[in-house]
Amino acid sequence: MFSAAKGSVALRLTLFYALFFGIVTAGGGILLYHLVRIHLLEEIDQDLLRQQQGISSILAAHDSHALKTELASSTADGGREDYFVRILDAEGRVELSSDLRAWRVPLPSIPTDGLEIGQHTYLTVEIPDARRQARVLTSAVAPGRYLQIGLSLADSMAFLRHFQHYGLIILGTMLSLGTLAGWALARKAMAGVEAVTGAADRIADGHFSDRVRVVGQGREIDHLVHTFNRMAEHVQTVMAEMRQVNDHIAHDLRSPLTRIRGLAENAAIQAAPGSERAELAGSIVEECDRLGQMINTMLEIAEAEAGVQRLALTHLEPAALVAQALELYEGVADERGIALSSDLQPTPSLEGDRRRLLRALANLIDNALKYTPAGGRVEVSLAHKDNGVEIAVRDSGPGIPAADVAHLFERFYRGDRSRHLPGNGLGLSLARAVAHAHGGEIRVESHPGEGSTFVLSLPLTPG
Repeated sequence: MFSAAKGSVALRLTLFYALFFGIVTAGGGILLYHLVRIHLLEEIDQDLLRQQQGISSILAAHDSHALKTELASSTADGGREDYFVRILDAEGRVELSSDLRAWRVPLPSIPTDGLEIGQHTYLTVEIPDARRQARVLTSAVAPGRYLQIGLSLADSMAFLRHFQHYGLIILGTMLSLGTLAGWALARKAMAGVEAVTGAADRIADGHFSDRVRVVGQGREIDHLVHTFNRMAEHVQTVMAEMRQVNDHIAHDLRSPLTRIRGLAENAAIQAAPGSERAELAGSIVEECDRLGQMINTMLEIAEAEAGVQRLALTHLEPAALVAQALELYEGVADERGIALSSDLQPTPSLEGDRRRLLRALANLIDNALKYTPAGGRVEVSLAHKDNGVEIAVRDSGPGIPAADVAHLFERFYRGDRSRHLPGNGLGLSLARAVAHAHGGEIRVESHPGEGSTFVLSLPLTPG
């Protein structure tokens, strides 16, 4: 039921409603319990007071026979196991009492200090036998003479225990209903937010025309939806302008580079072989090719990060993809004296753009070979993880300083400050952009002197 992530607003609202229902029900139940208990004790006190008034009038008439008869009859009416009457002297000794045999244990001594003639007091005392408690009225009926009438609270306590039992059942029921009602209310309250979240996810995936429909879910939610739709329209406009700018940049830069390259090729053809002019023209051609490749890479990264890149999805075998990338760099590794190995575990097939994934993986392998000294080792492993695959590229190079790790995937960033190694600092940026375009991620684990590991995580189906 609670599929929402821990700490979500819907979950917190549900817990709040359940807690609110629980506190209200528990508070009401406790209050009702005490009111019922007070009412029961008041009823018992009234019964004891009526009995006390009748016996006190007989004592005032000094009619011993009538007193014994009253004690016997009142005990019989009340039930010998639940009711007792006794008359005490100033020392607390029992002068006369009802039949106490059914009480099984001696009744406790109940204080009579401070009572004047005509006064009475109520006290709840503990009884050691099964009755546990008794309500006792003590009154001063004559100088040095006290009347005590007691009634067992066993039936009342049993009633209160049943009251508690059913109260807990009601509390559990209210908590369950409160949780269900809270979940329903929370889902209703968060429906607008979830609609905005879903639209934001779709826009992040490149569907810039998506909008959220306002359905009258409250002023705050409707205002949020209107604001979001305005933002989405602005983003769509900006992305459309960005695509136009990218097209213009590609056209405006590629055309001059193509003309320069053509002129340099003509100059190289016309120049004498091996002359300085031919070498200069050849260098210009190479630089034009390098700049053209850099421009294409920058545009590809921008498109991938902006979500406008369209992937040519096909079913791929990850092991075959990794093997193809390794084959491309076997010669390079042998030339540099680096051992290039693989550990390819069986994995399910995935959907992806073969060309772009191969290029991203090639960038990772090329980067590992570039920073691994001769005699070192580069290993590429493939494993099935959760609902996707992980491709790890490990090298035995010098590792990456902690200060550089956070900037590795920035465009044109190079850990090689001396710039003596070939490259333009776009390879890792492109690899991460391709991973994100497939709904995946790249992470790096590195410690100076212990080598580095780049892990490419890809879902079986692009998100």
